Amino acid sequence: MILPLYPDAAADAISGAGAISITAYSTEVTTTGTDALTLADGEKVGQVKKIILVVDGGVGTLTPANFVDGTTVAFADVGDYVVLMYTDSGWRAIESGNDVDGVTGPVIA
Repeated sequence: MILPLYPDAAADAISGAGAISITAYSTEVTTTGTDALTLADGEKVGQVKKIILVVDGGVGTLTPANFVDGTTVAFADVGDYVVLMYTDSGWRAIESGNDVDGVTGPVIA
């Protein structure tokens, strides 16, 4: 049985392209154009990570180092979020949606 691990660090934020932190549970993303985002492998099986788009300046495309459900997650609208869990095979999407409209969500491909 894998128990979830929520890192104890405060939430962090990123603006523009770059690497998403694996040391904080949640990361707020501000896109400034067509931004490429990366996510390294987790620190431990069961680690949980939430990523949410808070300012939409363009599509942010996340490419985890190892992603069980495909290769990318594309955030296009404010409120798009994904919750990932790190497994022995890589990151797995366990929830996604949109906190603003409750209808749309990021595209997992």
